Amino acid sequence: MAREFDAAAEPGADTLERFLQEIALVSDADSRSDEEGLVTLMTVHNAKGLEYPVVFITGCEEGVFPHSRALEEGGLEEERRLFYVGLTRAMRELYLSHALRRGVFGAQRSGLRSRFLDEIPGELLDEPDALTAGALALESTAGHARPGSTALRGGLDGSWADSRAGATAALSFRLGEDVVHAAFGEGVVTGVEPDGVIVVRFAGDGSERKLVAEYAPVSRR
Repeated sequence: MAREFDAAAEPGADTLERFLQEIALVSDADSRSDEEGLVTLMTVHNAKGLEYPVVFITGCEEGVFPHSRALEEGGLEEERRLFYVGLTRAMRELYLSHALRRGVFGAQRSGLRSRFLDEIPGELLDEPDALTAGALALESTAGHARPGSTALRGGLDGSWADSRAGATAALSFRLGEDVVHAAFGEGVVTGVEPDGVIVVRFAGDGSERKLVAEYAPVSRR
């Protein structure tokens, strides 16, 4: 690329500074074609300066967007500006999504919708009825609502009840209990974690695996 630049540059303009400036403006997006009808996957940073008819922004959850590091280090405003950049890439339609439950480092974790979603004026959103049914006051350690507890916006219908059901399914297993998994074979329960996760050590290869008790094909031996 340096040779091509040197050959094409005008006399006196073939400086290293000019070359680096031009290189900094080159990206994979320059070679894309809207006529191909393909999905383009990119970070929000790489989307700066681009526009698409339809845009999907996923992971709109606390700790994801805004990122947990930004929350810890005081970078919330930069995350908010970045979110605005993502929103304004859409020409016609914009879809924003967040997960109620996400796998993180081998474990299942319940998620909260991003504060950025709640900062968008309601009249600009077209949400499913389940998401606009109103705030649900829940206490983090109790199965009932009461005044003064933390207000959480509801997700899909029964999302909180589903997470409680998953936790109950995990608590039905006991430490040291012998179990059988449809794929991994016989094992023993070595841990019971929040959000319906159990830890099982399997006899076949000695490995320990984290399983969602509510969905994993595991039963008592």
